[in-house]
Amino acid sequence: MLFWPSFSLPSFTFREFINHMETTTSSQVQAASPFSAVFSMFYEPTKTFNSLSPKRYGWLPLLLVMASTLTLFIWYYSTVDFAWLQEQMVASLPAPDREASKQFMTKGVLMGGTIFGVLVFMPVMMVITAVYLLLVSKALNKPFTFYDGFSLSAWSSITAVLSLPLGAMQILMSSNHQFSFSELNPLSLNQLAFHHEMGHPLTSLLDSISIPMVWGMVLMVIGYQVWAKVSRTTALAVTLVPYGTIYGIWLAFAMSKAV
Repeated sequence: MLFWPSFSLPSFTFREFINHMETTTSSQVQAASPFSAVFSMFYEPTKTFNSLSPKRYGWLPLLLVMASTLTLFIWYYSTVDFAWLQEQMVASLPAPDREASKQFMTKGVLMGGTIFGVLVFMPVMMVITAVYLLLVSKALNKPFTFYDGFSLSAWSSITAVLSLPLGAMQILMSSNHQFSFSELNPLSLNQLAFHHEMGHPLTSLLDSISIPMVWGMVLMVIGYQVWAKVSRTTALAVTLVPYGTIYGIWLAFAMSKAV
């Protein structure tokens, strides 16, 4: 029979000590700064998603992604050889339509469309994602709100801020300022493997698939698992089915045009 040494702590004191440590750790996790979460999301996402409870701070990644995207594209339009860009954009059109299209595709129109897309389309897509996650979570009887879904969409897109340093590197390395949108993201599937030129039916699809984008999908899976308290398998199914559906339809449509 074993006996505790006389100097050991009583069992109830030890339990209180453990409970105190768990409470302290939980408080420290919950008190994590949202700005520190921006960095820790890249190397310890599970812990970071836990630290974003109960507050989600979804506005922060949204503003950062919008700001970095706008900065990159405004810089791009201010730097690129615009006459060359126009020629590339109308190259696949019939010859009679090229001049009329170039007159419409002014720098102001393209820049304005890009700004509108970032300021309006990006938040709208996050709202759609939030509604989808809310409805699926209700079907699964999981406590997951609209704001949870919106914040998860925003935080999983934080990898998009990498587009600014990647794009800046491409802009600074260009000697003649003749580079396409595709070249702004050297980590896209198109730039890494296929190298399709602007105007090819598969270019837009392959440009949209990149290492940061896949990384964001991984964050979506982890975040939904943590916040909705579901299994990894369920999180994979819930978050990846929409990607598979959208990209499957997009691929089928692009292939039909490529044939």
